[in-house]
Amino acid sequence: MQESESASLRPDGAPPPLRSGRDSGVRERSAWPWWTLLVIALVVGVFLRCYQLRTQMLIDDEWHAVRMLIRADAAGIAGHFGLADYCIPLTLYYRWLYDLGALSEWQMHLPLLIAGIALLVVAPRLLRDTIALPTRALWVGLLAISPTLVYFSRTARPYALIAVLGMVAIVAFRNWHLRRGDRRVWATLYVITTFTAGWLHLFSLTFTLWPFVYYGIGTLRECRRSSTRAAALRSLGAIVALGCVVSSALAVALARPLLNDWRVMSGKAGADSVTPWSLYRTLLMQFGIADVWLCALLFALLAFGVWRLWRRNRDFVGLTLSATLVGIVVICAARPAWIQHAPVLVRYSAPILPFLLLYVAEGAVGLLERVRMPVLGVALAALSLGGLFRAGPMPGWFYAPNQFMDHAIFQFDYDPRENPYATLLQLGPVSPFYLELAKRPPHSVTVIETPQRAQSNFMPDPWLQKIHRQNVKFALASPVCGVGEWDEYPYAATGARFRRIGKLADILNGATYGANYLVLRLHPWTLPPGKDFPWPVAWPEMTACTAKVTAKLGAPTYRDDQIVVFALSGKSSSSTSR
Repeated sequence: MQESESASLRPDGAPPPLRSGRDSGVRERSAWPWWTLLVIALVVGVFLRCYQLRTQMLIDDEWHAVRMLIRADAAGIAGHFGLADYCIPLTLYYRWLYDLGALSEWQMHLPLLIAGIALLVVAPRLLRDTIALPTRALWVGLLAISPTLVYFSRTARPYALIAVLGMVAIVAFRNWHLRRGDRRVWATLYVITTFTAGWLHLFSLTFTLWPFVYYGIGTLRECRRSSTRAAALRSLGAIVALGCVVSSALAVALARPLLNDWRVMSGKAGADSVTPWSLYRTLLMQFGIADVWLCALLFALLAFGVWRLWRRNRDFVGLTLSATLVGIVVICAARPAWIQHAPVLVRYSAPILPFLLLYVAEGAVGLLERVRMPVLGVALAALSLGGLFRAGPMPGWFYAPNQFMDHAIFQFDYDPRENPYATLLQLGPVSPFYLELAKRPPHSVTVIETPQRAQSNFMPDPWLQKIHRQNVKFALASPVCGVGEWDEYPYAATGARFRRIGKLADILNGATYGANYLVLRLHPWTLPPGKDFPWPVAWPEMTACTAKVTAKLGAPTYRDDQIVVFALSGKSSSSTSR
């Protein structure tokens, strides 16, 4: 199964020689344009991951952890996966912040932002002796503008961490097995990254544990040769020992939640299936595009890159490609819930996405090598990255303000023709109040709205904000509008310090949360519309709720059959709050 760049097992036990990525012929005097491209790509990648991040609303699955940490202590969190699949380590971190009274949107996003930026730095550094500088520079460019990786870095879910940890784990195992540098360092790094990624998300193990099989089979083959049998047996013993260490660590973290929630977990297996069409949509999302011809071009570059690297480094290609194929096959065979939707498989296969983009970069560099002038080649690479960015979905995300970039209208599918949140949209009549807000300068007004559920199917805000271009916050309706399940988390929770979500009860007592207007929504909104997709919980009795608010804040400044609006004291209509 394996054929390394140089023999991984030698009779004298000596480590194989390192092959530098610089062997492909990049001279020192022609390296600076590629270093310039790499640095610019890094800056762009950091910007895309940070832009408007502090103003983003928590949406959809980001709330799983919040709901769990409010009703459970640390032991309860660590001992269950939960029906809604919260991430245990992240939820423990959030619970710690909650106990300190410091849980906020920014604190929830910060670990994933750091992981997303770390990938841009760690990836080229980790493979500097395997991949040439031009490929590394273009690779960082592709990582930087990848819509999927940008999204992972901006959402309070574990996928950005899985992407960087999974990639590092696979490379660390390879370097350990091939005796590249200090084996103890690589072994320790592998155990830490595999354990952490597996604790974050079980499906990451389908990729990070694969090197045991890949190199184990190769080592068993070496045992059949008398000339390498002794070294092969030693290597096999080391593989078994490392496997015992990592499996023991994983057992400590995962045994209890697996035992406690085995029925829940098994109930989610065999639920749904991928289709050829969903696999195609998955590939499009991994490339970050929607066009079939551009997909064909990028796939051709990927295949060309695989061929080029295979000629120089068969072991690296064999390991990463087999990990990709086997991992995806295992995930598809498990048939987890919702796997028929492309974004789900994209998230579960996060550890191998950097490698796919690496092969695309290698294929593109193979074409650019035909350009004699290095500066011209780098300029063409930069233009290609710019064109790929424009062809992707992100130009449609980054209008200001846009506090809903995690919403399914942006993340379910990059092609509006295949995205049900675009094709099934019936926003309905827009209140004249929002149309009046659109006449004011963007960012000049903040509205706080209630009741509201921060789930993509029940929030019209991404479409409304694109119309009125003002800042939005939400408020918990309980207990003013009665006590029910219409809020994202209990109004009595004391450890949350969310900047984008306030409490209606506090507003009636004089708080404004930096808002100019309070908007009461009289009716629920759903997508798809109509009775076939009802609001998931009871809707408050808004007539009585409006009367309570009016008694405290005075007569509303605007009313129609959709909303009732109250001006909040102490705020001028032109003030800015972000």
